[in-house]
Amino acid sequence: METFRVEVGHQHGVQPGNIVGAIANEADIESRYIGRIDIRDAYSLVDLPVGMSKPLLEHLKRVRIAGHPLRIQRAGPNDIAGNGETRTNFAPRPYPAKPRADKPRFAPKESKPHRKGTRRPPE
Repeated sequence: METFRVEVGHQHGVQPGNIVGAIANEADIESRYIGRIDIRDAYSLVDLPVGMSKPLLEHLKRVRIAGHPLRIQRAGPNDIAGNGETRTNFAPRPYPAKPRADKPRFAPKESKPHRKGTRRPPE
């Protein structure tokens, strides 16, 4: 496998499935041959099979994910090191979560009325 850098990351709202789908469909590669995906803030790293042809890489540069071109290229040592980039696979919320004071999160269950005649009276 060889590591490639693609120019979409958390700030673009990309998910691992988006990257796999785009590369698998456009490069005609089965998804099982796509390796590790490391999504950073501004870019992502993807492991692909060694020996990708130059015309295929040129085609993938123009493929779009989340409205942004992949601009795929072989990853350099600085890309892999990260240089302070966030290394998670979960995108941060684009907005802060709002507290829901108007509605309780879990409403208590209503108790069912007791049916007469189902219990024996005490002796």
